[in-house]
Amino acid sequence: MPIGAKWYPFKDDNVELAPRQPGVYELGYLDTVVYIGSSKSSIQSRLHEHKKQKRFMKVTHFRYRKTEPDKARVLEMKLCEEFEKKNGKLPRLQKVAPKDHRSASDKYFWG
Repeated sequence: MPIGAKWYPFKDDNVELAPRQPGVYELGYLDTVVYIGSSKSSIQSRLHEHKKQKRFMKVTHFRYRKTEPDKARVLEMKLCEEFEKKNGKLPRLQKVAPKDHRSASDKYFWG
């Protein structure tokens, strides 16, 4: 279930055009995914935050998929799981696998 969207150069002008809506995104270096993230509010603001962080300074591209706010984190977890299953490890700049922060009753009710 890769994002499958077009890659955009990770430049300020392109980040400005990213949606101010919730969703998931991937950061890439050349043709390799190096980070998978999500935002419950604005993909654009999260990308701006990453641009300011030193560890992301070699990122060359990004792509995204808009989602409902409550589905962004779940999709991020699924993308990370698939990446790790396929590659034997998380993306290079991913410090830890994202965790589901919903309560047990929410997980039961919403799946």
